[in-house]
Amino acid sequence: MPTPDARSAPEGLPLLRAGAHLTPEDGACLMEYVSVLAGKPFNDHPACTDPTLATVARLVNDASTDAGRPLLATFAPQLAETGSAPDARRTAAVVRATVLAATAAAGDSRRLRRLLRGAEQRYDLVTSDGRLAGLARRLDTLHRYGTGRRRLELSVLALRDLPKPQRDPALRSALAAAIAAAHTPTRSLIVDVPGPAPTLPVPRSPMSA
Repeated sequence: MPTPDARSAPEGLPLLRAGAHLTPEDGACLMEYVSVLAGKPFNDHPACTDPTLATVARLVNDASTDAGRPLLATFAPQLAETGSAPDARRTAAVVRATVLAATAAAGDSRRLRRLLRGAEQRYDLVTSDGRLAGLARRLDTLHRYGTGRRRLELSVLALRDLPKPQRDPALRSALAAAIAAAHTPTRSLIVDVPGPAPTLPVPRSPMSA
């Protein structure tokens, strides 16, 4: 499998940078990049991506180093294929997969154990049957922008604090796990963490200029 070449940017696609941007000429975060790739209006909440997965992508984008960020573009096609319709099972699966990947990469800690326990309990609840599960699914918005988002933020923060040689690979693995969970939200608890599939060229990094 060929290694992605950060110096071979296709015409018309912006450079990946941290933060939000007004126009593609200013650069783009990963989700803004996805919006351009998918032919959507330029923004970091494109309608082609699940909102919880988009949150993971934005967090990973900003936590990556300048040298490692361009490689995130290889995930763009997969990010563009989940759709933005909210789904409580998918929300819970993405959060759980992200926390699990962070725990595997950043090492065992009390905080990550607590985050993983909560994420697994939420997933077990919304994927079960019964009145309580139905109520939990109807309250998905509260979870997505509350407890679920907080678990994602703390998990990515743990990866951002890793030494630089470990940080970017760990962040890419977490994003890969989140994407896999979004595409198959009712798979078993053990989520495979595949490497990114280099399906298109990635934008040139400022570090290589």
